[in-house]
Amino acid sequence: MTQQTELSDRDLCLIRLRFLDLIKSFFQETPDAERISRWRGIFAALNKEQINQQLDTVIGQLSEMLDNKDLQELREEYYDLFTDPYSKHLLPLNAAYYLDGKSFGPSLVNYRELLKQSQLIKNPSITDSEDSLLLMLDTLVTLVEEEKQGSEQAREAQDQLLNQFLLPTTQHIKKSIKDNPKADFYEKCIAFLNAYLELEQGLLKNRPAMSNS
Repeated sequence: MTQQTELSDRDLCLIRLRFLDLIKSFFQETPDAERISRWRGIFAALNKEQINQQLDTVIGQLSEMLDNKDLQELREEYYDLFTDPYSKHLLPLNAAYYLDGKSFGPSLVNYRELLKQSQLIKNPSITDSEDSLLLMLDTLVTLVEEEKQGSEQAREAQDQLLNQFLLPTTQHIKKSIKDNPKADFYEKCIAFLNAYLELEQGLLKNRPAMSNS
């Protein structure tokens, strides 16, 4: 591998990590003024770029929505979707719920095996199941970090994580949230996530194998 190619690979990993950090921030906790200000700045900048048609479209929609929604609206939507246990619009974010039709199914067992093979262990202080959307995104972040250090095994694990768990789950969530009248902002967040993961899928498919030469 030449130094130029190595720098290019590292730069790509850094860009991917920034996108994943942005996506994770949608789901980590109730939005506050600082976070929304950050989103507005990021999407205003992204709206001036051209990535691909699917991402460009949803970036424009999110940029416009962030300009027109206030903090309280976004906080209420987050609470209704992800926090209020009595909400009629509560949105599950676990892979097994969508892939198996129940919270603890065979896909969770398979996902735990992927973590084991990748030598990744969930922090015991985290109560969410390993196959929650946010923790799967955390796993992808860790694997990208390992890829940045030159791990070919991390790239193979990313492919399995993306194609067997993350992308199918996101596509199911995208369908589920589409019928939710209380979720116009987070519907676009999920659409952004789905479009980004499809871009990731293309990157993994088209990147040549690493070389230490």
